[in-house]
Amino acid sequence: MQDKDLRWAKQFGDFAESLTMYVLGQLKDMSVALIDHVGADVIATKRKDTSVRYAISVKGRNIPETEGKSFNFSQGNIDKLKETAETFGMIPAVSFVFVDEMEGVRKIRIFVAKLEDLLRMSEDKEDERVGFVNRSTDGFSLRYTESDRSRWLSRIKECPQVAYMEMQFNELEGVEVF
Repeated sequence: MQDKDLRWAKQFGDFAESLTMYVLGQLKDMSVALIDHVGADVIATKRKDTSVRYAISVKGRNIPETEGKSFNFSQGNIDKLKETAETFGMIPAVSFVFVDEMEGVRKIRIFVAKLEDLLRMSEDKEDERVGFVNRSTDGFSLRYTESDRSRWLSRIKECPQVAYMEMQFNELEGVEVF
């Protein structure tokens, strides 16, 4: 018997894309569409100003409690997203969808930002407020650990260039459906 469904990665990726579309469509008042293109998963435009369109790469990850809360967006991902956005006259953006239990309860966290803002922040060594994005040898990494030493999640929540949303799982004790 398998410990994990062999289609879990695909299912979680589909979920992350659908959740991104929901968040942008319902909470950010945008028109959205799922696309199947190298480098981008979702396209979006503001309903009131359709002249600005975004090509969005969605990255989802279920992060175990034992691992650091970070994700590397590779140079290959950057290049593919930029190329797709340029081809279709869009602004490249990234949506990270992470599931973790960092605060003692399972949460889904969504971080959405324009690629150019993430790259600019990753190069800024002087501003401690944006230390949650760092340039790496292969792209950039986003980290959101929240501890006594690092307050990255708090800084992300305060950052005007990052749209941050979260959802928490609440399970009723004693209810056993399956």
